[in-house]
This record gives sequence, C-alpha cells and structure tokens, in this order.
Amino acid sequence: MQKISGLAIMAIALLHSLIGLIAPGLIGFEGIWQDIAASGVFDAAKPQTLSLWGYYWFLLAGIFLMLCGGLCYWVEHRLDHILPAFVGWGLLAIALFGIGLDLDTGLWLVLPVAINTVLASRASAALPD
Repeated sequence: MQKISGLAIMAIALLHSLIGLIAPGLIGFEGIWQDIAASGVFDAAKPQTLSLWGYYWFLLAGIFLMLCGGLCYWVEHRLDHILPAFVGWGLLAIALFGIGLDLDTGLWLVLPVAINTVLASRASAALPD
C-alpha cells in the first residue's frame, strides 16, 4: 500500500470540478450558466431553484474534496505519515452511501482510494516501532 490517497483524492476532485465547470451538461446541468445569468448571479442558489442549488453544491463538493485531498497529501508527504484508518472508513461510507443512491456516480472512483487508505493504515499499524 502506498501513500497515494491524498494525490488520488485531489485528482478525483479536479476531475469532478472540471466536468462541472467545463461540461455541466454531462452531469445533468445543461444550460446552467444561462440559468445563473438569468437569476442575476448573486444569491441565485436557492432551494426554490433546484438545478442552481444542486449545481452550487456540486461545485462546492469538488472544492471541499480538493482541500481534503490536499490535507491528506500534506500528511502523507510533508509529515511522512500514513493516513489513519478512520479516513479510509469515512471515504468508504460516503462512497457506498452515494453509490447506493445513484449507481451512475463518480463515487466509484473513491472506492479504491478508501480501500487503499484502510489497508495502508492497517499495514502501518502491524509494523513494529
């Protein structure tokens, strides 16, 4: 098991965000930029405008995922630590929940990262100090 979780999470987040920004129609947000402009941009994301609200949360999820991936990368490479198992278990729970609700999701990409994180943590714990 390798210290690749942080980098993998950042790559997934970058792909997520780029698809959302460059080709929103691929993920069900066709014409979203026109909708945002028509809503006046500022304070446009409201539950009453469900597609704008969904798109807003889609983009925020990518940004948060990038930050979390950056932190994981920092822990793995700057601090030279293996990520704790709870990070892998958390990623696994989020991925399985999302996949359960939507089989057509990019959360499938998170499964190998979650498994790698759990296995790397277990392997590290098994090593003598």
